[in-house]
Amino acid sequence: MDNTHAAVFTAAAHTTTWKSTNIGPTAEISHNGYTWTIDLPPEGYGPARITGRHGYGGTEILDIRATPEQTAPIVEAAVAALRPAAAARPAHRRQRWDATCPVYRLQRWDAFDEVWQDRGTFTGERGQVNADFAVDLERASETGPLRLFKDGEVVFADDPATHGLAND
Repeated sequence: MDNTHAAVFTAAAHTTTWKSTNIGPTAEISHNGYTWTIDLPPEGYGPARITGRHGYGGTEILDIRATPEQTAPIVEAAVAALRPAAAARPAHRRQRWDATCPVYRLQRWDAFDEVWQDRGTFTGERGQVNADFAVDLERASETGPLRLFKDGEVVFADDPATHGLAND
């Protein structure tokens, strides 16, 4: 079932039909004979979720969380789909804008392999917002020490040796 959920989250990252509701952005994805409902939280932070599926046998309520890596492109798709047409920029102008935007890179310390793992690269006009979102998700998930770069310069870095230790 995990492969099915991953495929649904991947499809959500490519859908252009999002609706804005009082419970946050939502989309419906058709996959494997079901219509899956994907929701993003209204607060603007937190993981994407599969909240249900509907098929021939009826409706099933679900609560399946996306990983931060799966959530980031889903947020991008929802923002792009819900952006008013007047706010959309012509492609040539957007390319110039993206070329001048900083690049953010998030990494997490893997204590088992003792290496920093890339957790995402965020660019474009929403690069900083998406990087902050990813940091908040990683912090909420307590995945370990993090470090964030902006154009190759360290914005912040947790110390793996002391991360999570409380002072008594």
